[in-house]
Amino acid sequence: MRHSLLAAFVLVPATAFLLAQAGLFSSARPAVAQAVASPAARPCDEHCSPAWMDANLRVNDLQQVGTANSAKQRPDKALLGLIRMGGKKDAEALDFGEPALATQLDNDARVLSFDVAYDPQGGAYKSPAGAGMAMDVLPDDYIKTMSRPGFKAIHVLDVDYQSSCLMLSDCLRQVAGWSKAHPRHLPIVILLHTNDGKTPMPGATKPVVCDETALNALDQEIRAVFAPDQIITPDQLQGSHASLREAAAAHAWPLLGASRGKVIFVLDDSAAKVRAYQGGRKSLEGRAMFVTADEASPLAAFVAFSDPVKDRARIQAAVGQGQMAITHADQDTREARTNDTARRNAAFASGAQLVETDFLVADPAIGSYRASLADDVDAMCGAGLQSEHCVRILAPVTPLRTATAAAAP
Repeated sequence: MRHSLLAAFVLVPATAFLLAQAGLFSSARPAVAQAVASPAARPCDEHCSPAWMDANLRVNDLQQVGTANSAKQRPDKALLGLIRMGGKKDAEALDFGEPALATQLDNDARVLSFDVAYDPQGGAYKSPAGAGMAMDVLPDDYIKTMSRPGFKAIHVLDVDYQSSCLMLSDCLRQVAGWSKAHPRHLPIVILLHTNDGKTPMPGATKPVVCDETALNALDQEIRAVFAPDQIITPDQLQGSHASLREAAAAHAWPLLGASRGKVIFVLDDSAAKVRAYQGGRKSLEGRAMFVTADEASPLAAFVAFSDPVKDRARIQAAVGQGQMAITHADQDTREARTNDTARRNAAFASGAQLVETDFLVADPAIGSYRASLADDVDAMCGAGLQSEHCVRILAPVTPLRTATAAAAP
């Protein structure tokens, strides 16, 4: 969910905003609940054995769930009031927040997603226009951090600017720290989307363009936190194959045994940004990130589909071709506010390996809705998984032979 236009900031004068919001400012944010729904998944069988999984499954043989806006925090009440003056749906779409990254990872998030804004000099995003309109007095630590050079994690420039980790490098270090403490975890996929569109509102920040230079810097920020042996790269998948698409179709993804404790980065962005990232390369040789691309593209190891209902056939075809499919269980908090699980269930049933949600755990301020593998009837849950609570295996599995059967002639 990425909002490039919020009518509230275009249609309502700033003075009206300020008068309307007098006395409404509050820096408190409701806590995010832990998962409470009853599991729908099956108990683990012998295929939950880490040893069996490591030897028989590859990275693309599992379905994983994670957060679509991993660093996002719930905006202050005053700011939400301003947005609501331009439209209730706009306000509702932003009225949620995610827990700390470590908490998400503890709750089986194996997909994280960040909108990142390029800031090579520092300070480009330290004074969001929405904060001035809402009379939001930003803490000194916020201004100090935002003055540092480096990519910033910002969901919507000038509007939805509160993040649990303001610097992308800090976000990545938190993931790296959790990974070090849980070295047997299943691979974590980190989706990055560049954020350089100017928000149409008075006094909006002029963002720094994310061009090839910026994308080179993004690679450097990744490699500054994660060592080469901690990242599964495009080169490792492609090997001697002519393209990433051919490598995926050949099921050349690494086995789980060689992938635990590692991360995979994906530039989930426009075709223009993908071209800039590829540069003059034949493929993505030497790059830290995969990219999302059209299913027929030579770069298509990862493919993204917004709607698992409408795009179910395309998702299943892509998965059948060995590609890693990304889809969304919910959008703009709509499903959560009505506890509508149809889209979530469609996302699970589609077989997409990466399912994004804004509600890995339920938000008590909204309702009981969540999207967790514990609610996937085709998943299995059990303590034997070690670093995870639940897992869904997409590849057909052959029941293990018992020791007695194995000894029989």
